[in-house]
Amino acid sequence: MPIIAPEQDYYIGLFILVVLLGFLLVIVSIWLRQIAVSVFDGIEMGFMIITKRPVFIYFHPFLNKLSAKQESILKQQFTFYNRLNKRKKAYFKHRVATFIKQKQFVGNEGFLITDEVKVLVSATAVMLTFGFRDYIIRSIKTIIVYPTQYYSTVNDDYHKGEFHVNLKTLVLSWDHFMEGFRIEDDKLNLAIHEFAHAIHFNSIYQNDINSVIFLDTFNELRELLSNNDALRSRLVHSEYLRNYAFTNDFELLAVILETFIESPNEFHQHFPKIYALVKQMLNFNFSGY
Repeated sequence: MPIIAPEQDYYIGLFILVVLLGFLLVIVSIWLRQIAVSVFDGIEMGFMIITKRPVFIYFHPFLNKLSAKQESILKQQFTFYNRLNKRKKAYFKHRVATFIKQKQFVGNEGFLITDEVKVLVSATAVMLTFGFRDYIIRSIKTIIVYPTQYYSTVNDDYHKGEFHVNLKTLVLSWDHFMEGFRIEDDKLNLAIHEFAHAIHFNSIYQNDINSVIFLDTFNELRELLSNNDALRSRLVHSEYLRNYAFTNDFELLAVILETFIESPNEFHQHFPKIYALVKQMLNFNFSGY
């Protein structure tokens, strides 16, 4: 049987003590972090109830970068980006770069995924979630792009775009995607429409602060239209929203978001109450109101 010297007993005991103290510190730090998170969540929930906004939106200590070519595409082809101030442009670029890294882009029927495709599609998603702290849209993992409209086995018909919540997949036809941006005030934008569906489902399954605000405010909007027959009738008969909007709640939201982004001033002028609720949902103002 080996003999352990007193000095060895001392160092073994010291080592065990250090390990136990380290383990205790880890437990305490986790516990304190959980307390801090719970306290912050409670404070933010109170702040949200009063203001209908999160405590903060942007926290990007380390900014991801776009390549020079990608940044050039953003500057030349994405109007929303050019309207931002210098600080928010940096945040926008970071978010676009992060979104590109987080998603898988797939070209179908010979369509080639280029930097232009990645930047413009990602920029659309980032634009819609620019007032969100969590902007990744976790309901999407894969973005499939066709050159033009494609045959969908979902309902045996040709589609311009669709969102599959179970597959976490967004599908777009590129020519219709570009058509949506060619005319910026016609209230028709394929990418905005399909991303609106993805954000809607994301808000149902996620519990971050912006998802809570988004879903709660949409429920306010539904109640407003349900309880105010005059407003609903005026909206339906105004032809301001195309009839497709009244197919169901998901299509109503998607068409309203298209209208809010592409025609904000006119939207505010005709339907200020609805405009205010949509602005609250997105936590971002797309016009001077």
